[in-house]
Amino acid sequence: MAATGKSYLRKIDISDVEPGMVLEDVFNDEGVLLISSQVEVTSPGQIEVLKKRGVSAVYINIRDGVDVPIEKLKKQELLKREEEYYLELSRAKEVHQSTLEATKNTLHAVRTGRPFTAGEIEIAGEKIVSSILRNPDALLSLAQIKGYDEYTYVHSVNVGILLTSVAKAMQYNKNALLEVGIGGLLHDIGKMRIPEHILNKAGKYTEDEFNVMKRHPQLGIDILRYSRTITDVSRLIVYEHHERFNGKGYPRGITGSQISEAGVMAAVADVYDAMTTDRVYRPAWTPQRALATIFQGCDVEFPRRIVEFFTRHLGIYPVGSFVRLGTGELGVVVRVEKGKILAPDILVLYSPDGIRYSEPREYKLAELQTESNRKKYSIESSLNPKDFNVKISDYIQKSPFD
Repeated sequence: MAATGKSYLRKIDISDVEPGMVLEDVFNDEGVLLISSQVEVTSPGQIEVLKKRGVSAVYINIRDGVDVPIEKLKKQELLKREEEYYLELSRAKEVHQSTLEATKNTLHAVRTGRPFTAGEIEIAGEKIVSSILRNPDALLSLAQIKGYDEYTYVHSVNVGILLTSVAKAMQYNKNALLEVGIGGLLHDIGKMRIPEHILNKAGKYTEDEFNVMKRHPQLGIDILRYSRTITDVSRLIVYEHHERFNGKGYPRGITGSQISEAGVMAAVADVYDAMTTDRVYRPAWTPQRALATIFQGCDVEFPRRIVEFFTRHLGIYPVGSFVRLGTGELGVVVRVEKGKILAPDILVLYSPDGIRYSEPREYKLAELQTESNRKKYSIESSLNPKDFNVKISDYIQKSPFD
């Protein structure tokens, strides 16, 4: 619970009031003033009287009296953020679904030869931005739901969400968030002009087929040419998401700072989501393996600054990772607290003996890790959930308290 605009006042629940605290003006829940000057609480009986008179919250003067213990404040703040996350998660499901529909409609229209119109995509981009501004983690967790059915559409939505979320962490303003989000949703629009027998090929491309596929960024720009509302930043994402730091990307083979920051961010998001998604020709990589592989490309394929920021934002073990703990238990990462990327929240599904628990157990590793048992409650490795018959989406679309 944060202090108010007056830095020496803090609003707290009546249940948190303790003797030694100094109360400011006290009102009951109907707005009736009960105390109009500073009063020091000297006994639990005073607190009970206020509760009986309909007081649910008070302002305490932390300059002149006792404050709420710092550990209690930290726990309350953590619970508040958790409550906000799960509240937004229910709203984010609708955003995720409507964005998928808008992306399918737009890309399908282009595939069937109709002129590009930006309306549905722009509305979807605005919904993504609004969700991420309310809570930066909820919608991002839904982007970890993977599957190769309708890959191009789902992939486009995931990249749009990833880009917007990372840009929010990089303190982009609202308009800039919308630009990168729309760019992410449209980054593969040029593929709608690639022949389907090449686009959907399960095996390795021939040289000629790959040359055709490499045209899709330019084809994307051609499709957007007459749009008056798609910004230059969004267009750069479409054009540059396959460029590489060392100049070995396409379509132009530009290098280093010639690639826009938005283009680099899109390149990392595009590769990460592609690596962590099942395809007909290869199984998905674990998030940890994908991030480690991208990190190996620092200063070669991608600038280190963007990769490090991306990794810090997602966490070493991103939401959706299936992991083994030092206890031997297995579980799914459901939340990554910023600044605690090695100690996320886990829903534990399997015992150390490999027995599936009848109900998942929630572990908050940041709270469980003390000096004496830090190794025990640390993540040892990332595993493939399919090897254990675990469907990740069953656990990251709902609150562990449901």
